[in-house]
Amino acid sequence: MADIHHDYDALPTDKCAPSMRQEIRVVVAVVLFVISMEIIARIMAPNIDSDREHIHMFPEIIAESAKEAKRKELPNVIFFGNSLMRAGLDEKLVSDCLRKTEGPRIVSAKITPVGTAMLDWVYLYQRYFENTNQHPEILVVGFVAHHIHDQEPIKLRRLSRHFLAINDFPEIWSRDLHDFHSIIQSTLCHFSALEGDQPEHQLKILSGVVSDYNKGLNTNNDIIRAAGQRSVLESNMETKEQTFSRMQRLIKICKKHGVEIWFVPMPQPEKWNLHPDAVALIERNEMKLLDARQIKGMTEDDFWDGYHLGESGKKKFSHWMAEQIKNSKP
Repeated sequence: MADIHHDYDALPTDKCAPSMRQEIRVVVAVVLFVISMEIIARIMAPNIDSDREHIHMFPEIIAESAKEAKRKELPNVIFFGNSLMRAGLDEKLVSDCLRKTEGPRIVSAKITPVGTAMLDWVYLYQRYFENTNQHPEILVVGFVAHHIHDQEPIKLRRLSRHFLAINDFPEIWSRDLHDFHSIIQSTLCHFSALEGDQPEHQLKILSGVVSDYNKGLNTNNDIIRAAGQRSVLESNMETKEQTFSRMQRLIKICKKHGVEIWFVPMPQPEKWNLHPDAVALIERNEMKLLDARQIKGMTEDDFWDGYHLGESGKKKFSHWMAEQIKNSKP
């Protein structure tokens, strides 16, 4: 019994509890640590990877393209989309082809953040083009099936951090996010680089201490991502329940500002089906549909990972795009 009594005596009491001052010191230390990590994350953010570098250059790319187009009095063409357009299009080759064939001259730029889809593009356009009143004459949007329908999952961290403007929050809360957790997370990710760019900060640290870590990881991720995207693409070929309100939103914004959208279904090793409702939406709004799904001479060997175009595929697609521009005479 004595031993039991002794154990009860050893339990914490108010006398041995930490003081208010000690508790405040712990809280302050934690807050300072989080703030220091946030500062480091913000410093690292533009250089985490090539994609983040591209995103942080959006204001400069868009402003320079608009300025050059105005100075030269030429149409401003923005090639828009994700890694498919980024890997598949050679802007210089397009310009060279137009020059050799005496086609129309254009000023062009690429806005192609990796892993994005239609909802990302809606808010990206609003933030970087509409809010700055720097609209192109033509927006060339490259995609495959799952990029354009409303059933594509939202990548909330990335969307909130890089593509949402502050004044877009009421819209996304009312139209696209339907639970309290998503609303809180979107806000936190927008204002915090540490939260919004996870887990890339962890990968950056590992790449700095492990030789060739980043190179090997990126290669593996590209292959795995391509395989996953191919699976999504194939499953979407058979999916009938698809809606396209996000696509309608992008069209509405562009029409409001006199921007013509050229929708480009991108080439893949195997032919994929474009939903008839998407085709009807494009035609009803008098936008262009330029079908690149079966470019003459394109084979499986033109895709470096079974999803993205390799060097040979890039040349074929760029020649094809130059021909479309020539025929359309923007």
